[in-house]
Amino acid sequence: MVEARLAGLRQTDLEVRALLALLLCLVALPAFAQGQALFAPLVEVRGRIDGDATLAGAAIAVEAEISGDLVGVGFQIGVGAATAVARNVFLIGHTLAVAGEFAQRAWLAGVDVTADPRVRGDLKIASAGAVRIGPHTNVGGTLIVWSPEPPDIHPEAQIAGGVVHNLGGFANMLEALLGWIGFVLRWTFWAFVILCGFALAVFFPGFTHASARSIGTKPLAVAGWGAGLALGVPLAAMFVALTFVGLPLAATLILLLVVCAGLGYLIAASALGGAILGLAKIDPARGAFWGMSAMAIGLAGLVASGHIPVLGWSIVFAAYLLGLGAFARELFRRMR
Repeated sequence: MVEARLAGLRQTDLEVRALLALLLCLVALPAFAQGQALFAPLVEVRGRIDGDATLAGAAIAVEAEISGDLVGVGFQIGVGAATAVARNVFLIGHTLAVAGEFAQRAWLAGVDVTADPRVRGDLKIASAGAVRIGPHTNVGGTLIVWSPEPPDIHPEAQIAGGVVHNLGGFANMLEALLGWIGFVLRWTFWAFVILCGFALAVFFPGFTHASARSIGTKPLAVAGWGAGLALGVPLAAMFVALTFVGLPLAATLILLLVVCAGLGYLIAASALGGAILGLAKIDPARGAFWGMSAMAIGLAGLVASGHIPVLGWSIVFAAYLLGLGAFARELFRRMR
């Protein structure tokens, strides 16, 4: 009997270790997917980057050699003349000052855009305000501009394919761009949800069922955990970020909270689906199939509930909050 109990403890410890490893992998996923992924108020990139560079921040400065794509979203973006990008460039911000050498194509969108790059392919610029093309600009393809006024092109700029100016087309171009980005993100999100749901139901069935069950048996404790994490982690991240030295740690805390909230949403879906299956006298803990079925049914219910006028957002918010609390509480309980 003692041996069986020790075996159970070893199994629980192994499950917790595996779950923590999964969390670390999910938090590090952007770094694996991209050569460099930085999200902070102030982002500065120098040196050499193997792979893509994905950047987001209030102010972004780039002076680097990048072997993949350069993607940046921020308020003020500066790309130095020594920058070399082996593939494409996608930059969206308020004020853009872009130079450097780009091996393929470049897309720039902003309110005030100054461009002085060397681009082998097309250079496309969408601006709600001024567009200035510098003297060192060398475009192997066509310069295509969407702006209220024609671009101010320096006489020494070289553009092999000519210039195409589309008056007032910025809104249509931006709408199409955002629609494409939204489509990609939406399908990526659901692929991520399906993958994580499969991992929870198949590899961590005991943890998943215990977490989902706690939502029904201890709702106040679970809600307290969820509210505490939802408020405490962002405040801690803000405090750490004020030191500037702790910016990477702050970004990691926020990303960890987002990942845990996503997994918690799946836990909440399992709880809802388990309650529905319970009406048919089916226990989701009977096997991986029923565990996945409970999660799928719950997800369908939560997605449908999210479209209810007025109440939809509160149902989804409650699912995230309760799921986050249940996930964190059960993980903490098993780690003790």
